[in-house]
Amino acid sequence: MSNYRMELSSALNKLVVVSRAMTEAVKAAVQLAGDSVPVLVDGEPGSGKKLLARVLHEEGRRAGRPLVTVRCEAMTVAALDRILLGDERSDTPGKLDEASEGTLLLLNLEELNPVAQERLLQVLEQGHYLTAARETRPLNCRIVCTGDGAVLRDEVRVGRFSADLFRRLSAQTLRMPSLAERRDDIPHLVVDILHEFARREHVEPPIVPYHYMELLMSVSWQENVRQLRNHVESVMALSEGIFDPEIIREHFTPESSPSTIKGAFETLLGRLRGNAPKPVTVTTRR
Repeated sequence: MSNYRMELSSALNKLVVVSRAMTEAVKAAVQLAGDSVPVLVDGEPGSGKKLLARVLHEEGRRAGRPLVTVRCEAMTVAALDRILLGDERSDTPGKLDEASEGTLLLLNLEELNPVAQERLLQVLEQGHYLTAARETRPLNCRIVCTGDGAVLRDEVRVGRFSADLFRRLSAQTLRMPSLAERRDDIPHLVVDILHEFARREHVEPPIVPYHYMELLMSVSWQENVRQLRNHVESVMALSEGIFDPEIIREHFTPESSPSTIKGAFETLLGRLRGNAPKPVTVTTRR
């Protein structure tokens, strides 16, 4: 699947799709986009589940309709009805109204509190809801959730998450691969991160030393793309866009760095001292 890139929508344009694992995930998302049943986008933290969830909206018949995002941890018991059903005092519509004919995207489903689970399950079972203004409205949005499936299944097992709600919201499950499963995407992700950083900071994107890219591909990024992005942007800022290995070694040995990167610095330094940096050639979007 080398050099394969899906370019069908704005969400897909932001996805790096080179590895086989990522290609299969995107194709599955496009296939599921035409349905109306709920979908759980399962994956590790920082893997990019939200972007894959957007594909489900943008490639389906609800494209052009609202895509309304709610973070489940924000739906405290006190804020629950105001967020979902609206606030009559301020004439603010709820997220269920805002998502009418579109998609309601619930982020971090494992963070949904028991009261919110009960409310949401009731809406799904009845097919309608009562707004803050006491008006009955039909539920006519698609519900897409992101979450860590392993955590959710554990929560269901110990009784902290409703088994009925989980079964309804995971009627279809779409899995976002971890960065460890899509190492072929890393050079392209790094180049995209660098171009985004360069545009934001109004600087020229640097040439990435070949052996530094090798190092990035060998590291175990436990927090996935989010951690890779934070690392690369920090290197850019601290080494003034030069990718100086001495600065990399000096600034990226704290506990916050991936543990596997620490033992690789001396090897990297030796290679860079003995070999001229070789630029990495990858296809990138403009």
